[in-house]
Amino acid sequence: MKKLAWLAMFGFCFSVGTAIAADDVVLDSDVAKVGSELAAEVNAEQISVEQAEEMGLNRAETYEISSTVSVENLELQIAEKLKESIMPYYSIEFNDPTSDDNNYRAIVTEYFSKVE
Repeated sequence: MKKLAWLAMFGFCFSVGTAIAADDVVLDSDVAKVGSELAAEVNAEQISVEQAEEMGLNRAETYEISSTVSVENLELQIAEKLKESIMPYYSIEFNDPTSDDNNYRAIVTEYFSKVE
């Protein structure tokens, strides 16, 4: 799916899902715009799950966000939730919609620094 391509473009971590070629609804240029808007709106730094492990960060909260509207709507919901957070780091795992379920879903995990 093109969704996988745009997720990989941002370096997001995503879970493995079923790819359906007929769902090519997300354009790369839209993805770049959404990603830059998210980065501009959120004070926390986006990292991968692997980076969080390497840095020894502690997991603060994990939650799922979904949208039936669009990828852009999903990104707006993520930004709104992250704006409320005081955690310095976050990661996002996107789940591919299947043919039975066309919802856009993301699992967001927030992290705080290693406690010494």
